[in-house]
Amino acid sequence: MPADPAPDPGPPRPRVAVLGTAHPHLGDHLRALAGRAEVVAVHEGRRPWGGSGPHPGLRGVPVVPEASAALAGAHLALVCATTAEHPELLTAVARAGLPALVEKPLAAGLAETQELANRLAAAGTAVTTAMFLRCAPALRRARSLVADGRLGRLVACDAWFTHPGLLDGLFTGTGAAWMRDARWGARGAFADLGVHLVDLLRWLRPGAALRVRGAVLHPPLDGLPGDAGGTALLEWGAVPAALHAGWMSRPGGVRLRLEGTRGTLQVAGGELTLTTADGTLTETHRPPAAGDAMTAFLTGTGEPAGPPDAVACARVLEEIAEAAVRG
Repeated sequence: MPADPAPDPGPPRPRVAVLGTAHPHLGDHLRALAGRAEVVAVHEGRRPWGGSGPHPGLRGVPVVPEASAALAGAHLALVCATTAEHPELLTAVARAGLPALVEKPLAAGLAETQELANRLAAAGTAVTTAMFLRCAPALRRARSLVADGRLGRLVACDAWFTHPGLLDGLFTGTGAAWMRDARWGARGAFADLGVHLVDLLRWLRPGAALRVRGAVLHPPLDGLPGDAGGTALLEWGAVPAALHAGWMSRPGGVRLRLEGTRGTLQVAGGELTLTTADGTLTETHRPPAAGDAMTAFLTGTGEPAGPPDAVACARVLEEIAEAAVRG
């Protein structure tokens, strides 16, 4: 009697090189990689927080001193270093000819972002910034409802992305303290989370211009440099839009409210509510999760946020910072 055929092992799993271990979302990306890809090497980067020992999700993975050595034999790269290291590490990725997912922002400011985007374009390197709000099911549904005209003509927008990280000590000690240090590419709390909101508006209504009309940024309670968050007022096409972002709101979270001539749409985490003259539609989806950016990157689903998107967001964030100073 012939032996049963061996089970089909399926396609080989992609091999991933991790460049940098400083970003707080590294664990989210590693969990998304589990079972889908093989992490073959890690280059830890400059480790501005001090300390030693591998990230718990990288135990057993070879640690190499050079980015080029980590990329050798890999199919793609995950860049979770400090923002200041992105140009150096993405240049190594470009030389290796690999696609990469990089934590936001692409670079520290507008000039640096434009320069790096030009370099990556010249090399033909496929880089995606981890704008995970594009992947959230409730926000994807919101985008389709806006495109279908279910809200009619939009008349107002409010968007929030906040958390209590500064209150809870996330940015002190050996955690993510580098995210408050301009030497490592930090740009403040509003820019850290507001970049997601700026990208969200651009993605919800492609082609609608964003113009900054004013901003107020709050100083941190501990008196250290930078901002702890704030609010910016923009024109989103002809729609006034208020963006709220920062590290001192409890409990925080992601929220969106769009008001139109036919209805109002609200998203809070994974909950979506559309209210019109015909009644109320309520849907429950998975809440936004940082690891969704890695899942979309691996599977090729969704609409990736490339370097041109990063440049556009950096320009708006720089105008917000300038408006806050004028104010």
